[in-house]
Amino acid sequence: MPESVMDQIVSELRANGGQYYPERGTPRSVRVVGHTPKPDHYIYDMVIDFADGSERVAAKVYRANRCGTKTAHGMAKQEYGNLERVYQAFQKKKLSGVPRPVGDFTAMGAVVAEKFSGFPLQSLIMKAALLPGYADGAILKAAARKTGEWLRGYHRAVADGAAALDTSCLITELEKLCEKCRGEGLDDSSIRTIIAGSRGALARARKSLPCSAVLNDFTPLNVIVGEQGVGIADFAKMAPHGMSFNDVANFLAAVEALEKYPFCNRAITGQVQQEFLDAYGISSAEMGVLRVMKMRALLSMFAQGRRGKESALRKKVMWATVMKRFIQQAAERSLAPAA
Repeated sequence: MPESVMDQIVSELRANGGQYYPERGTPRSVRVVGHTPKPDHYIYDMVIDFADGSERVAAKVYRANRCGTKTAHGMAKQEYGNLERVYQAFQKKKLSGVPRPVGDFTAMGAVVAEKFSGFPLQSLIMKAALLPGYADGAILKAAARKTGEWLRGYHRAVADGAAALDTSCLITELEKLCEKCRGEGLDDSSIRTIIAGSRGALARARKSLPCSAVLNDFTPLNVIVGEQGVGIADFAKMAPHGMSFNDVANFLAAVEALEKYPFCNRAITGQVQQEFLDAYGISSAEMGVLRVMKMRALLSMFAQGRRGKESALRKKVMWATVMKRFIQQAAERSLAPAA
């Protein structure tokens, strides 16, 4: 049970927490101040109290009753290894925005690290959409720029050469995704626009693209914006090798997909995407292939469907209808041939 795992983590930090904060001395207490349940894990917010202050840490405990004890331990070990690798790489490059691991609790199916305080970038986007005048300020632009800078620094810190772009494989993947989305109502005209536009863009694309370790879950919801900059706390889906543009495309798609909400307009999402791209450093020659990768990510969202109980059929139908229209608009905007 997560509770017994947390008892062990609290006990260990109370006894040996001082070694992670030698300047603080011996911990006086370790408190669990909140928790957030997720489908396969819990996130526990903790405070380690010292004589001259306190430190915030977060414990991610995988739910053995959902995924099995062996799987929980394996997932924790993989995520801890990812976190340790990126933290060390960032330390070497003198970069920030990655939490420091605090102990090794993978044998308990848990990952403990310093807590990066702030708000998800998606919350700032939603605030800009709902509060008139907020989007005109500098906060959202600055957050988007910092996000692009962080991802660029990450890809450079864990760079892994370059690889040839397999355009035929990418087109085949798009065709399969379009076929899945056809069953949800995506019309033939949009599919033709997507495939033809993608072929044209890839014909002009660079033959090779930079590679690195890829996060595979770099979205506005996982980007934390704090007073000291932006950071990422979840490295569970990170892969040791892949095309760096996959992270860029996934982020752009996740931002653009927020337009499916009626109160989140193109002006806001477009602003975030442009500031992010400028900070990351995408050239005009790279934009074509990035548009195709972004469309692949959007189609994957549509093909995946709305998650939830089958009893929520009406919500699933509504979601499919909204996503169908959104994909059609995105295809016309990004991949339609110029007039």
